[in-house]
Parts: sequence; C-alpha cells; structure tokens
Amino acid sequence: MPSILLYILIFVPCVLADDWEDFTNNLATDLAPLITLFGERLTKQFLSESISLLDNFIFALSPLGVLTAVVSVIRVCGGSSLRAFIGRAQEGPAEAEAELLPCVSESTAELFNEGGISRVFGRPKIVEIVMWNDDEAQNEEDRIKIGTLRDALQCGAWSARDSALSLEDLKAVVNTPELDVPNLSLNKGIKCRGQFWFYCVAIIGVLLQLGSMVYAGITVFVFPSTFEKDGSAVPSYAFPFYILGSVLLFIGMLFCAIIIERSSDEIYFKPNKPSKIFWLQPGKQNVGDQVFNAFLAVKEGSKGTLTKKMEYIKSVRVRKYDGRSMEIYVSVLSTLLGFIFQFIGLRGLHASVILAQLGSTFIMSILRTCLRTERMPHDENRIRDERGIISNKHQELDCLTFHLHGIESLEMLTPSTSSQLSTDLSSNSTHSGTNSVKQIVRTRTRLAELTSMSNQGLIVDWNKMPIRDAAQSLVRAIESTTNLLSGWSDAFTKSFEFNIQIECQRASNGSFPRIREMIPLAMTRCGDSQRWTINVNQLEAMIGLSVWSLYKSEEQNLHRPLSRMIGLSTSQASQKETYRLFHRWVYRQTDARLTSAKMADHSRRWFGWFTLDSEENNLAEEVFVMRTKNEIEKMVAQDIFVQYLLTALGKVPELGGDTKIIHLDGSYDSFTVHNNRVDEMVRCFEDCGLGSREDALLCITLVLKERDLLPELLADAPNVRNHVEKLVGRNDWHNAFDLVWWICQRSDGVEFETSAYELGYLCRRALLNPSKSAQEEGLENVCRMLKFDIGANFRDIQRMRRPVGWPISSAAFTWWTRLSRQVAWVAWHISINAKGMDWVQQPLREIWVQGQPGNLPIESAAHTEMTSQESSKILRNWLVLDLTAFIDEHSGEQDLLAFRCALETGNHALIYFTMVVWTELGLVYPGLVQHAFLVAARSRCEWAIQVLLKRGADIESTNSDQVSALAEAVILDDVDATRMLLEHGASSNGHDQNPKRRPLLLAAQRGATEIARLILEHGANLEAVDRVGLTALHWAVRENQVETTQFLLARGADFNQKGPDQLRPLDVAVMNDQVQMVDVLLQNSTSNINDCNWSSGRTALITAVTNSKIELVNLLLSKGADPQACDDNGLTPIDWAKSTGKDDVLSILQNLTGHKPDPAQGRVEMGSNEARRPRASRAASDIANCDDSVTHDPHQFP
Repeated sequence: MPSILLYILIFVPCVLADDWEDFTNNLATDLAPLITLFGERLTKQFLSESISLLDNFIFALSPLGVLTAVVSVIRVCGGSSLRAFIGRAQEGPAEAEAELLPCVSESTAELFNEGGISRVFGRPKIVEIVMWNDDEAQNEEDRIKIGTLRDALQCGAWSARDSALSLEDLKAVVNTPELDVPNLSLNKGIKCRGQFWFYCVAIIGVLLQLGSMVYAGITVFVFPSTFEKDGSAVPSYAFPFYILGSVLLFIGMLFCAIIIERSSDEIYFKPNKPSKIFWLQPGKQNVGDQVFNAFLAVKEGSKGTLTKKMEYIKSVRVRKYDGRSMEIYVSVLSTLLGFIFQFIGLRGLHASVILAQLGSTFIMSILRTCLRTERMPHDENRIRDERGIISNKHQELDCLTFHLHGIESLEMLTPSTSSQLSTDLSSNSTHSGTNSVKQIVRTRTRLAELTSMSNQGLIVDWNKMPIRDAAQSLVRAIESTTNLLSGWSDAFTKSFEFNIQIECQRASNGSFPRIREMIPLAMTRCGDSQRWTINVNQLEAMIGLSVWSLYKSEEQNLHRPLSRMIGLSTSQASQKETYRLFHRWVYRQTDARLTSAKMADHSRRWFGWFTLDSEENNLAEEVFVMRTKNEIEKMVAQDIFVQYLLTALGKVPELGGDTKIIHLDGSYDSFTVHNNRVDEMVRCFEDCGLGSREDALLCITLVLKERDLLPELLADAPNVRNHVEKLVGRNDWHNAFDLVWWICQRSDGVEFETSAYELGYLCRRALLNPSKSAQEEGLENVCRMLKFDIGANFRDIQRMRRPVGWPISSAAFTWWTRLSRQVAWVAWHISINAKGMDWVQQPLREIWVQGQPGNLPIESAAHTEMTSQESSKILRNWLVLDLTAFIDEHSGEQDLLAFRCALETGNHALIYFTMVVWTELGLVYPGLVQHAFLVAARSRCEWAIQVLLKRGADIESTNSDQVSALAEAVILDDVDATRMLLEHGASSNGHDQNPKRRPLLLAAQRGATEIARLILEHGANLEAVDRVGLTALHWAVRENQVETTQFLLARGADFNQKGPDQLRPLDVAVMNDQVQMVDVLLQNSTSNINDCNWSSGRTALITAVTNSKIELVNLLLSKGADPQACDDNGLTPIDWAKSTGKDDVLSILQNLTGHKPDPAQGRVEMGSNEARRPRASRAASDIANCDDSVTHDPHQFP
C-alpha cells in the first residue's frame, strides 16, 4: 500500500492539466474506493495488537482492510455456516488466534525468532521467569527469589493493577493454565507509545474523517458548479449515500474490532516488590517447518536493576462472543453495507472528494502503524554470543544462571584440592548474599524445577537435554546404590547427606572474586518401602553448571576424546600401586596410558578433564589415565558419584562378600577378579546408564581403596587356592602358575609378599609331584623367578616403559632375589633327595649367580643353641624328605631353634613353606597345628601365626595331651607368646571339654600374675571352674601363690566360693598353715571369721589350733577370732588345744579367756586320729589324687 501511495504522489504532478478528468475518472474514481477493501497485513497486525477500546476506535476511522476485518471477525467468533461462507469451515481456532488475537492459549504460543516474535501452534519450549527481591527474608541468601508469574502472584510479589478486580477473579486468573504461556509481543516485542499519542491519533482520525465528509458537503452544496460531475451537477443520491456509507462503515468496523478485541481478555499486573522478568527459550527447537535458536530476553529497570516501574500484560482467550450470531451478523452487514453505500456515494461525487477520502485512509494507515513501530531490537538476545557453546549440550539454563549471578567459572573440588587451596582462600571461604555458591546452585535448581513441571499447567518439560539425562542417570545410580549399602550397614538412618565443595569465580574484579562453599546433598527415605531418594534438580544444577564452566574455559579441548585419571589425585595416579590396582580390578579392554601431570589442572578438577594429544613426554611427573568415549556430562556425573561413594562407604564397616577369579578363555590376560558385593554396586552403576563396566569399576574400586574396604586378593585366599587345586587336579599346572603369577604381578605390599610365597610353594608342590609335566612346569617357574624381576617383567608384558616418577627400589629387588634363591634352594634339595630328579640340577647351576644352589645363605651370627647347618637340615627335612619317619624321631624344641634361626637370617619363604606343610600335615597329625602355633608364638613371629590362620588352621588345636598352644604357653610362663596367641583369637577360657587346662587356672597354679592379667583382659571368666569345681582363686590359694591371689581378689574373685569339698579358700589356707595367704585373704574378706561354715562345723581358729603353728593362731586372734567360740559339738579352742597337746597355744588361749590351768585335769580324748582329721584335709587329698597336672615335657613333640 505505501508503494501505491508513492506511485500516485510521483505520478500526479507529471500529468497534464487537460488530462486531469481522465486521470481522476479512470484511476481515482474507480481505484481509490476499492483500496479500502484491502491491506490484509496491516489490518491483521493492528487487530492482533489491539487491546483497548481506543485501539478499536482508531481502527474504525478511515479504515483499511474492510474485507479482512469482516473475514477476521467471522474466523474468530463466527459459526460454522459463516466460516463456510468465507471458505474457512475446516479451520481450527488456533489458526485464527495465531493471526488475529494477542492472546496465548493451549494451542498457540509465541517464540523469539532472531529479532522478531513468531506466533506458533502447539506448546513449544519457553519459560517465563520472574525474579523479585523479598525484603522480608530472614537471611541474605533467601532474599532473591525466582519463579513463574503464578508463583509471584501467589507470594504477593506481584498483583493485579486493577484494584477493582475481585479476589475470586484474581484467584481464577492465578489458576488459569494460560498463565504459564508467555505473552511476548505485548510485553517485549512491542514498545507502545504513551496514551497521549493514541488520543492524538484518534483526534486526527476524527478530523480527517469529518473533514472528508465536510469537504464532500461543500462540493455538493456550496460550490456545486465548480465541482461538477461529467459536466453536470452531482447526483442527488451521492452525498447521502456517502455519508450513510461512511457512518455504517465506521460502526461496522468498530464493532468488528470490538468483537475481535473482546475475544481475548487482557489483565494488567504490577510488581509489589522490585522485579525482573526473563524469557528463555532453548535452541535447535523445531516447530512446524521452522527452527528457533536459543534466546534470552529481559525486562528490567535502568542499568539492569530490579524495579517496580513495569507492568505485565497477560492476554487470554475468552469465548463471550462465540455463538452470538446477532452481533456478528450486524457487524458484518453494517460493514458491507457501509462500504457499498460509501462506494456508490463516492462514485457520484467529485473526484477530489475521492482523493480526500483516499488521503484520509492513507494518513490513518500510517498513523496506526506509527503507534507500534518501535519493536524489539535485533541485539536484544542476551546470549547471542554464547549460542555456539549452548548448542553443545542445550545449556540455556546454565548460561542464564551465570548471567543472573555474574560469575565467570564454577568448579567442583575434591577434598585434597580443598586442603590445597585452604590457605589461598582462607579469607573468603564463606560468603553470603545473592552471589553465594549456595544461592547460585539454588537458582539453577529452581530453573530445573520450572522446566520439568510438565504435569502443572501448560509448562512444557525440557526433556531430551543431555545434562538432564545425565542427572537422571546419576540419581538412579545413587538411589539404587544407597538402597544397596543400607542393607549392608545399620549406620544409614532416615536421612543421609554428602557434601561437594564448589568454588566460583565472579566476573567482577572485586576484592574477593573467588568464593568457595560446601554444598550439602541430602537423601531421605520415603514411602512404605523406605527407599532412598535425592533431589534430581539439585544434581542437574551441579552437573550443568560444571559442564558450562568447562565449555566456557576450554571448549575446543572438550570436543576431543576425554580421559579419566586413574586415582583420586595426581599423586595417587602416578603410583605403581594404583596401576597394579587398575590391572587387577578394572582392566577389561581399555588400558591405562601415561601422560604428563601438567596436562591436568589438578588444582581445580577432580580427575577427568584433559586430552591426550600432547607430545610432551619428558616432564618430571606422569600420571596414568584411561581414555573414555563418555560425554563430558557423564564424566562430571561420575565425579559426583565418586564423592557420594566417599561419604556413603564411610558408613560401611566392612565390605564382605565373596571374592573370586574367573578365567575366561585360557590366556594369561583373561583373568578377571569379581566380588559379589562390588559386582552389585557395578550393576547399579551400569544399569542406570552412568557409564560402562570399566567406568564403574574405576570409580568404585578407587573409593574402596581409599576407605580401606577393597577386598584383598591374595594367592592364599580360599577361593584362589580352590581354583588352583582344581587346575592342579586336572594336571593343568600351566594355568595354575599363570593364575598365581597374574596375582603376584598385580599386588603390592603384604598381598604381593604372600602371593609370591604361594608362587614359591606351588613350585615346590610341582617338583614333588610324580607327573613329569608338573615337574617341568615347576622347574620352569623356578628358573623364571631367578631370571626376572617381577616388576620389570610385568611392564614388559604390558609394553609400558617405567614412569618418570617411579623410584627404583633396591630393597624390592633384594627381597625378590632372596625369595627366588630360597625357592631354588628347595628345588635343589628336592633334586638331590627325590629319586630321578637329578635332571633339575643343571638348569639351576646355569642360572645361579654364585656358589652352589644347595648352599642357602643362612648367614648371620651363629645361633647359640643351634648352628646354621643344623637349622638348614631341620628345614630341609620338613620341606624335602618323607616326613613319616622324621615326625616320629625329631624333637619339637629343634623346630623352635631352627625357626628362630631362619627368622633371624631373613629366610621367610622357608618359614612360610614350613607353616603351610605343618598345616597340611595337621590333617593327619593334629598335634602339628598346635605345634606350629606354639613355635610361631614363642618365636614372636606374628606373621607366621597369620599364615596359619589364613590357611585355615585352628588356633585351639591341641596335642596328644589335650593341651592347646595357649595353655602350653602359659605353662611355659611365656608372657609374649601368650599375648600374641590371645591377640590372634585364642580362647581365654579354653575348652569346656578339657576344663582342667583352662589358661587362667594354669596361670593361677603357677603364680603367673602377668599372664593371668592378660587372660582376663581378653575376656576370661574369673569364676570358671575345672573338672572338679575349683576356680582360679582356689588354685592360687592351694599352690600358695600369694601375689596371684592378691591380683585375683583385686579383680573381684569370689572369696566365699566353695570347692567340691565345701571348703572356702580361707579354710584351705588355714588347713595348710599358710600364714601370709591367710593374712591376704582376711584383708579381703567380708564374712565373719568365727562362722562355722565348713564341713566339720569348726571355726577357723579351732582348725588352726589343731593343725597349724602358733603364728597362725596369733594372726587369727589378732583378726578377731573368738577363743571361746564352740564347734558343732560344743568344744572350744581350749578344749581342742588340750586334746592335741598344744601347750603353747593353750597358754595363749587361757590368758585371753582368764582360765587357770588345772593340773589334775588330763587330756581330753577326742577319738581316733582319723576322726580327728579335718574333712578338709581328706577332701584336699582326694582332689590332689584326681588332678592331672601337666607332667609331660612341653618341648617333646606329641
């Protein structure tokens, strides 16, 4: 339409005066009235943006697009018959809404399209976020809140501008689903001018319309001769028709605009608290045949501040005119008739009137357009420059979070990293306010919530986002793993929390640009099943922010293959122990590789964010990494899972489970280690989509190692030994040796030493096996041990050079050399003593560096009791000869001396072999097991005891005299041996089947107070009795062990406990005339000394008078014994003194009682001597006769 106007303005001045009538008749008269029928685009644009009656009024003045207005009102509100009349019978309501109404609904929405706004069908992904300042918040971190417009209205941060709006109407608006669909055009796309300009345009329109009508009246009534039509006066019908048509056209267009405008309801909201509004749409969004890019628009105050000086217009579809045909018919008829009458009238009027009407129409069209010409600028997109990074992982939410808080980077820290940075950040380790780390994570968490509430209103879930998928996988893995771990430990209660430390860098150059805080991630039990749950949105925030920060810092590197460091720190990842752990537990297909430690930003990251394209191999420190095909979001999720495991496994006291090795295809590298509990955790990890099995094993085993929960893998473990036995049983010695070598090469420390000993012992077994193939395998492996350093041999197999940071340990090489020589020594003597084995000697001679293989260097200062040669002979006999005759002839004391000599000279392999031989022979000769424990304990060799226990030996085994190793150590008064056996599980109470050998009773008999203390500290029963019912206190008193008695009484031994003869310890001490013992017992007694509580009914004083010396009588009298107390027969101590001829005692008693001696009175006859003998003495004699004290030689082998 502007092009037509331009054409007319240019063309008209060039026309000759005499052609004026032809021009006006042919062009202006015919074309000008028809122009008002068209102008579809301008008409639809104005109608779709009309939100007030003033807009409708302006639209009806000198209108343009009459047909469009008629068709539009029918499309929006007309019935099916009217829509069929205009060819729109099958059109849905969404198409008319999208083109003609400013509202959004369930079927229409608006999206940013570069510099403009497009109205689309359906429910595209776009979120409208309101941020407001809550002054009523108690702390600074909670002051800034974000949510939807509905949240702001419900919280009172926003309200309706119209105070006349009732509470019910406002509640209905808040509950309207369309409130979740943003109105972009009304609030961001169009910048309307002030109402003043609208009124000015309305006035101008009225003047133009009336001016055209007045001008027409002048041409007809004032100057009719001047403005003739075709040389004659204007027809009489022309002016009335023009006036009538213009009025009807104005009324019809006004009604059409009102009906269309009232088909949507506009509600104006205002902020009660300073606010901002953000509109965010994700990129690469396909809607119909269009692709919409990521876009972020903001409505805010000046200088980007929160403000109250804004409003929000929400336009929703209403159906008040639907089905009201009368209003629509009247509007359509009025419009059409008005146009017809106006057209007829204009055809009859002078051409200048037509041009005046045409000019009025053009001017109003321009003015209407000018009212809303200021649109959204092309640079409004706040994330235009970051769309390339955003497109990697659809990280619009993370980008928005960074914009909201003005931060430059955000990194997750490990505990080791945290300690490393503690000194640097001590001054700002905590931070509060809107830019705190917790607030940043909370904001991102809230954004995740707002874009994942697909079941609420018309909000569309932003699914199929890589970050969200990774977070959901992580949540499933954490929840299922926690459900698993809580079944293994009671430490998991109703809630569980683990922390992740985060450091962020603010974009500003303030005084404290770096802030670091600990973010808690809480888990709770819920539901009847009490299953664990965690906030998926919070985990999505952690992953998303970390990944976004990494992409911002080094986007190019992250498109290359990523690698995970094999360790929880660079120092751990550079250790050979970690490399061996990787090949023992993790390695399946992807091998570890060496790379420079400087390629990992270990001051920030956990262990995974660097590539392997650098060729710098000459740096001082190197680490092991494993290349992975995982995407970066999975790597970050795995890091969080590792941090979770570090806390969760801290609540598990021990892992347990069954560890075994599986041999897949028979090759050397086809062994895999499995623990059923580790496999369960791996299954949780793998089934939840968090990574491959190798990823799971790497994450889990490193944490188990850190928490000291990783199951041991030793060659002497029962499962491994059973596997070896199966292979040996099939005469498959080759695979048996491969298995043990495989374990040795992947072990460290004690695990390596034990497995290496098992390798040597397997060589011994193979050489002693009657099978020729077994003997050859045994010799081959002995030679292999002599030839190769096991560490270097493993690196050669893996085709790996020695890392720069690995120290060269001479001690390890020396240890391996000593071990291999001891194994070769055993092989040599087997070749000498076994029939037909001399062929073994030549290969050993060729490899042996110096001396003869048979000369084992048991070099040290000669043992004082046994020479090195004698010791070597004893060990050789155990390890090489037929043991049947040897067992019967040799002495156990010789074994002890040989053991000590081998221990002092460092021949631990021979000791190990001997312990294993004794354990195996113990199945036939049970006393050998007891002998082995006793020798190890007396030699102070804790390691040997552990070997016996791991081989399944019972520390409670006894010899032929039914004496356990602990009991014999007590008999030998060996405190250190007793302590060592007790610490390794020997029973402090002994066996109920042999109560007379209880360790505590034996210690009490022998007065071994220190040993008794050790036994009681390990849980012995102080009142335990032997076969006849005597306690430790009884035995200490009977054996007159005063110090031990004092100790037992101090520990709470029962003073009044009676033995099988009904005698108390005090009675026994008095009977046996034990003055010091009686004194000790009386000092600890709480009973009456004059009680007659023993079998003869006598008091302690009467017993002393009859059996003891005068010192004991004086002691009892000093302790309060009554010299006149009678026994059951009424006899006093004086009577018993007279009868027994104890004149000295009698004198003392008479002096105490005041009795004078009667010379005429003879001795009182008390009956026969046996009758006078106390029953206590008889019972004690019986006990002594039935007691089987240890009389055997403890050194004599059973």
